[in-house]
Amino acid sequence: MIKDSFINIQEIESELKNMLEIAEIFSIKFALMSQQVAYIFSQLKNCKTYEDVDCYFKCLDIIQGDLARLSYEYNVGLPDRLMRFVHDFDNFEEAKKYYFPKIKSGEYSF
Repeated sequence: MIKDSFINIQEIESELKNMLEIAEIFSIKFALMSQQVAYIFSQLKNCKTYEDVDCYFKCLDIIQGDLARLSYEYNVGLPDRLMRFVHDFDNFEEAKKYYFPKIKSGEYSF
């Protein structure tokens, strides 16, 4: 046993257990977010009006912004699919103009 007043193995084990629980929650949340983004992309393919397209892109803009913040500001590792989305849509207004035709044609998918 270490005799050091700054090291408490029970506290360390408790903290590690908490971190593992948080990591499991993140894993589940990222999987759900991936499904939501994939669903929004599938809905974009079916949009008939600009108003419909705009609503879906507003959702994607919010998602992209917050995922970018998690990644860049808090250094949270994102799954590859979500990181690609964050990167591809970094300049959101330009990206939606560039990627929307590719999404409609099936050339770009999530």
